[in-house]
Amino acid sequence: MQTPRLMRAYGLVFLATGLVFLVAAVPLNSLLGLPNGGHGLWLGLAGSLMAVLAYLSFLIASDPFLDAPWDLILLSKAVSSLLFVVFAVLDRDPRFLLGAVVDSAIFIHLAMLRAGVHVPYRSRAAARVGSFHEGWFVMAQDRDSGRGFWARYGLSRLPGRERAECRAVIFDKSVGAPLVARWERPAGEAVSGDAVAYRLGESFLVDGRSVGRDADASWDLTWNASSAGALRLVSPVLSGTGLLCAGYEAVEGLIRLSGAVRVGDRSVRFQDAAAGVGHLWGVRGARGWRWARAVFERPGSSSTVFEILTATAPLAAGLEIPMTAAYLVHDGLRYPAVGLIAALTARSVLDGKTWGFRVSCGELSVEGECRLDEAMAVGFPYDGPSGAKGTCRTSMTGAMKLRIRGEGTSADLSTEDRAIVEFAEPAR
Repeated sequence: MQTPRLMRAYGLVFLATGLVFLVAAVPLNSLLGLPNGGHGLWLGLAGSLMAVLAYLSFLIASDPFLDAPWDLILLSKAVSSLLFVVFAVLDRDPRFLLGAVVDSAIFIHLAMLRAGVHVPYRSRAAARVGSFHEGWFVMAQDRDSGRGFWARYGLSRLPGRERAECRAVIFDKSVGAPLVARWERPAGEAVSGDAVAYRLGESFLVDGRSVGRDADASWDLTWNASSAGALRLVSPVLSGTGLLCAGYEAVEGLIRLSGAVRVGDRSVRFQDAAAGVGHLWGVRGARGWRWARAVFERPGSSSTVFEILTATAPLAAGLEIPMTAAYLVHDGLRYPAVGLIAALTARSVLDGKTWGFRVSCGELSVEGECRLDEAMAVGFPYDGPSGAKGTCRTSMTGAMKLRIRGEGTSADLSTEDRAIVEFAEPAR
């Protein structure tokens, strides 16, 4: 990761600039055509600001996952860019535009650096204070029987709703209903860090292994390196600038998973099952969403992976906007539909029990629909903003149809009972 090195360089530049304000006040004022030939109030304020920016840069270099320093340094550059433009207009002095260009370029570069800070199994809760919630989940599906397993590791530090929990669900149509287990502990018992994404007692998630141990359920699953990489369904612009207060990604787009699972009296063994690992986080409760994922395994060719999410995205200052993001992996290539333009051009409509969607994944167009398997859906409560409550229903035996079109590409894919479909009604 180059971010620490680049942020140290920024820190040195800000520090050097502050020193110039201190020791070269006379030539600097003369260069800018200011009447005061010596030290002035504006130079003192500018110098002190440079010291703060240098400190924030060094702080980020020491730990790029700290949100507050990123927010402050980006806010500073955004405001200064805007003020330079205002001064240029009010004073009719185009020299101010040079400052606007420089600070805008720094703002854009810093936002890009922040968006690129990514370690797949690093918890975001460790770098956050105050209200926050985070969830990790592992989902696997047996190729022959269609049996599915869903494990979730969760942490909530929302006001009045602090808790840590683990969930386990076996989806087996031959049983007739999902088999569910869940246990909860105080939020302070959940541990995360550089080496472990989540640990609660004897249950934990690390790169390459997921373990759960409780009286009602247990599992021990291992996997190899991902063949699809991470699928980040987060706008780089919104996340890099700090405007987006939540996010979701599949840290493992497609893995081959093996191991044993038990929920209640039912045991299932997986061998090289298609699977994925998801990660979500946010600073306040969710408002409602629709999410779906399917892996289409085709003989003689690479698997196609598709994920789509429609949600009310929480922004800074309590604002919210509806957004749709998707990711397609097809014929070994990755096609994201992530960001503001993708969200504005996407179509996502729930018509009765059928969710229809259309997204532009790069040069490919993806149109499709999916349905939740009501008979095999499991419902869990979730926390919404300001104490509101909602219900999330998930099934790993849902239906999905995809129509993929583009230059040199044409594919029609479908499954009647292998799609993961999740509907969360708006919290009230």
